[in-house]
Amino acid sequence: MTADQNAPASSPAAVVAHRLLSAIFKLECSIAVVSLCLSAGALIADIITRELFQFGLFGALRVAVYSTAVAALIGFPIAIATGSHIRVSTLDGLVPERWQAAQGRVANIVSAAICLFFVYWAVFYVSQTRDFGETDPSLGIVVWPIQSVLIWMFLSGAVRYITYALFPALQPQEAEAAA
Repeated sequence: MTADQNAPASSPAAVVAHRLLSAIFKLECSIAVVSLCLSAGALIADIITRELFQFGLFGALRVAVYSTAVAALIGFPIAIATGSHIRVSTLDGLVPERWQAAQGRVANIVSAAICLFFVYWAVFYVSQTRDFGETDPSLGIVVWPIQSVLIWMFLSGAVRYITYALFPALQPQEAEAAA
């Protein structure tokens, strides 16, 4: 789904769902851009201090790694929203054309279930990290807030797939099919 797509006028619920997914999409894109800019800024600052003072900026590389990781993880729901995620298409021709709409809904429900499965394990993982008080060894910061992006990425994916199953018109055209 892109920001310029018009919401299908099929129902008021579809319009609300479209607006919600559009707002989430904009938020995720903003977070990804800020994360990548922070990563680039940290790397540039590190290079400049190395050139000028012969030593790197403390923590810059670690900040760049964490920022890049956040941007990459946020890329998962962005890929789903734009129809550019990787999808197994091996069995596409086996289903008669009249069943393809139902197949699409079932695929979205299965994808949502997989995402929800990973939400459960991401919550488990992040809560374990929080409970153990794990910190980054060089920066001394707790890492569970950064790891929480795992929960978001799978939860956002699940919400999208459930919405696409309920309102198929909101599902974006696949990037490969659009090309």
